[in-house]
Amino acid sequence: MQVSRVDATLGASVTDVDLRSPDDSTIREILDAWHQFGVLVFPDQHLTNDEQISFSKHFGAFERGLNPASTNKLAHISNLTPEGAVAEPTSLQVRFHEGNTHWHTDSSYKSVGAKASILSARQVPNEGGETEWADMRAAWDILDRETQQWLEDKVAVHSFAYSHSWHGGLETVGDNIRYLPPVQHPVVRVHPETGRKNLFVGRHASHIVGEDEYASRALLKKLTSDGAQSPRLWKYTWQSGDIAIWDNRCVLHRGHRWPLTQARSMVRTTIAGDDPNNAWAMTA
Repeated sequence: MQVSRVDATLGASVTDVDLRSPDDSTIREILDAWHQFGVLVFPDQHLTNDEQISFSKHFGAFERGLNPASTNKLAHISNLTPEGAVAEPTSLQVRFHEGNTHWHTDSSYKSVGAKASILSARQVPNEGGETEWADMRAAWDILDRETQQWLEDKVAVHSFAYSHSWHGGLETVGDNIRYLPPVQHPVVRVHPETGRKNLFVGRHASHIVGEDEYASRALLKKLTSDGAQSPRLWKYTWQSGDIAIWDNRCVLHRGHRWPLTQARSMVRTTIAGDDPNNAWAMTA
């Protein structure tokens, strides 16, 4: 297995490995590289749904969707209808995924955010549709000491209703919104494996508890935009068959737009955060 870091503070390309049949030693190497780089891309894997599920199990328990009773392990992020046609750009299906073009960490609007996201490319457009990741460990490191000290004990409200109200999210979730009340997360987190501090921000973060709502909202947006700058960025152009895994605990991501007359079909498995009381984690 070859791990080649990219020209950024995060990210590596991993080749000469078959994710269909990794042995225990290979999985340990992958986990070590993942903790180090935050994002790994495995080109040309072409996993089936069952193979992606099997590989994903090495990272922890699967996360439930937008209902804590759901058992579906696969999320289809696609502008294809069930019949295989390209959906209308104004359809709810397409509008809902518009939110993915803004910096975020998956499921931070839940009481326990996602640990890992594993995304495979099934069909890609001729242009656009890239995924980009931002290193929030390095974003913390560049802050001046005074700002770091001020942020150390701050807690932000993360809200599905806040981040999804403008692009069809509330229409999609429907009555399930009752399972997604606003939650609170520290603005500064310590990674459980590496001990590195990082900012925990992104589009789901509404405001800081105990601070002026609009001023703190502007601050959170600034921390996100300032942090998501070179050399803390990796923008990846997909090829069909590629698979990527990133660490939602310390990395933000966003998808880039593409011509909506072209198909883009991705499949994601999401690993729940490691918390024994995580109601969003599947038990089997």
